[in-house]
Amino acid sequence: MTKNKRMTDDELLAITGNEIRQSTGYRTGRLSESRRKNLQYYLGRAVGDLAPPEIEGRSSFVDSSVADTVNGLMPSLLKVFAAGDNVVEFAPSKQADEEAASQVTDYINYVFYRQNPGFQIMRTWMTDALLQKNGILKVMWDESTVEAREEYNGLSDEDLAIIADDDEVEIIEHTLQPDEEDAEERQKALQGMAQQLEQAMQAAQQPAPPQPGQPQGVMQPNQQAIQAVKQLQAHIAQVQSLPPKMLHDIACKRTKENKQVKIYNVPPEEFLLNRDARSIADARFVAHQVLRTISDLTAMGYKNADSLTSDDIQASLSAERIERITFNDESGWQSGANEVPGDPSQKQIWVTECYMKVDADGDGIAEWRKMTRAGNQLLDNEECDGPPFVSITPTPLPHQFFGLCPADQALEIQKHKTIATRAILDNLSLSVNGRYFAVDGQVNLDDLLTSRPGSVVRMKAPGMAGRLDQGSADAAGSYQLLDYLELQKEQRTGFTRNTQGVNEDAMNQTATGANIRTAREDARVELIAREFAETGVKDLFKLILKLVSQNQDKEAQIKVAGKWLSIDPRAWRNQYDMTINVGLGTGNKDQEVQHLMAMIQSQQAAFSMGVVTPDNVYEAHDKLAKALGYKQAGLFFSDPSDPETKKKMPPPPPDPEQAKAQLAMQLQQAKAQSDAQLKQMELQAMGQHKQADTQANMQVEQAKMQTQAQVDTHRQHVEAQQQDAKSEKEAQLAQFRSELEKEHNNAKLNHALAIEQMKQQGAREIAELEAATRIQVAQISAGSAISLASIAAQQAAASELATDLTDNEVTE
Repeated sequence: MTKNKRMTDDELLAITGNEIRQSTGYRTGRLSESRRKNLQYYLGRAVGDLAPPEIEGRSSFVDSSVADTVNGLMPSLLKVFAAGDNVVEFAPSKQADEEAASQVTDYINYVFYRQNPGFQIMRTWMTDALLQKNGILKVMWDESTVEAREEYNGLSDEDLAIIADDDEVEIIEHTLQPDEEDAEERQKALQGMAQQLEQAMQAAQQPAPPQPGQPQGVMQPNQQAIQAVKQLQAHIAQVQSLPPKMLHDIACKRTKENKQVKIYNVPPEEFLLNRDARSIADARFVAHQVLRTISDLTAMGYKNADSLTSDDIQASLSAERIERITFNDESGWQSGANEVPGDPSQKQIWVTECYMKVDADGDGIAEWRKMTRAGNQLLDNEECDGPPFVSITPTPLPHQFFGLCPADQALEIQKHKTIATRAILDNLSLSVNGRYFAVDGQVNLDDLLTSRPGSVVRMKAPGMAGRLDQGSADAAGSYQLLDYLELQKEQRTGFTRNTQGVNEDAMNQTATGANIRTAREDARVELIAREFAETGVKDLFKLILKLVSQNQDKEAQIKVAGKWLSIDPRAWRNQYDMTINVGLGTGNKDQEVQHLMAMIQSQQAAFSMGVVTPDNVYEAHDKLAKALGYKQAGLFFSDPSDPETKKKMPPPPPDPEQAKAQLAMQLQQAKAQSDAQLKQMELQAMGQHKQADTQANMQVEQAKMQTQAQVDTHRQHVEAQQQDAKSEKEAQLAQFRSELEKEHNNAKLNHALAIEQMKQQGAREIAELEAATRIQVAQISAGSAISLASIAAQQAAASELATDLTDNEVTE
């Protein structure tokens, strides 16, 4: 076999370009027009087939049969898949996989509901299917880096250290500012210590209180107050020397790596498929045309993204896209309408992600490859496992990918009901505001045009004005036609008034008949739910399991039923043989509760037969709690297989016959034992009676002797205590007298010493005065310039002073 040459990028561009142009759903065509029309009818826009006559005053009413059908089916379908905690349940294919299947169920549903907006995805997916034939989801493993700016103000050193230690955080701005609260608290503390210091200094200036044995009149410094002053001064100096506490204001960049499954709703007009494909798995070519910004492409790792142009500049002109966008924004469909002027990174271009089976490496075997096109360039070209898309359709057509939807069935009904209702309204309007004729010149037109009760129309002759003949309204026939069209819609779509609970006739029927009729009408809805479950929903969760098993590289922790579980998807690789139970919320909850209650009653009746075990009873009650809406059944019922529960469970009841025989034997044994015990008790009672009399007499004598001995001992003890107390008081009195006499003698001695000290001080002062006088006299005598009269006066004064001193001395 000759080996083919490896394909170049230009060849792959040419092949993928041709597949895009030849694919189903590309640009215009019957499929695109049908979906656009369905959307137009769903939105109730009075355009196209539903446009009113261009005559003023005619009705522009638009019926809402398509919207009523689609929106009416949604609650029932969502109840099937989203009523419980789990959309799907993975069942093991062999006994060893039971624990792994339980973990897979918990984690895959966690990925759908927690890591992705599962409910919104499911609702949009099903709305697309009910309205536009097929709903498309794109499921991919996303490894992206998200950068976000975060700002924190007033951080302490510890808080800053915690943030700086985070590997995802890079600090890009940092400023310091003093902590005003700390400064205020420090100032208050210093003021308090200053007040304490002032009080301590005042206490230090006062003498210490006299201690026992200290001589009277001798003042000692208050050492305790002085020490307190020193400590307070040191503490104040230490507080003042501390640097002010600073707070941190930072701005940081958090770079977070996201590694998880991402699920996207794909608008139908953006999904392309080769024409002869019957399913995504059998397709040769699948593509997704999507608008992306230059910033998105750069973040995805593509180089020179700013120089790229759209892969298909006509993609913005898709009729479906224009119909959807213009409902709220008349110009939002135009190219560049959502771009930001002056920011090249927000420029939007159309990118086509192509998934195609092609022999690109020339080995003669076609492999799945992913090729991303933009601006007539290949941005990437890599081998892959297959297209990451799943699809659902409510009414599949055999051997075709695109099926039918309830909107297709209700389309013509809405058109006819719109026409019929407009006719009724126009006829009613004309009957109230009819047209009149008037002969020119024969009727006063002002009177004719003035419409008021009891008004007069002046005319020159009778019959000059009158009402024109018009179609008469047939209200009964019109309403019968509307009822017929409504019945046709119910038969086509399966969505009936009984399903909505608004049919008064059905409410007046018997309960059994109403249940049978409702069950038949709900069967159509259940069939759509089963189509969704067995095709797209099952494929969706299989694809999520595959992506998680292949790409997740670390253990994950999730919280299920109030408990944290550690799950490692790496252990599930190559384990894709688990079966999936889909649509766990199927059925009416009230009916399910009734069925479970009947089952529990049946178990109670069969328990005595041995065909029902405690595990069976627990499982029934567990499902009952979940059907009632309680997620944690363990709050109400305990699993009998749990070792902790086994410890608390009472022992099982014995066999009745065996219990009867054991009871008879126990009665005989008890009777024999009671007779022997009675005889033995009589003998023991007689011996105990005699022994008790003897012991009683002995105890009486012993009690008398003990009482007399205790009385004597107590009397002696009291007398000894009285003698000790007397001696102690006499010793205390003698000591007090000795101390008092000693204090009196000390006081006399101190008084005599004080008088002697005063005499010695007086004599010393007199001697000093006499010496000073003699020195002064000598100095005066030596001065020859002083007059003799002055000298005599001074001598007289000195003599008088000496006389006074002598008198004082004599007096003392």
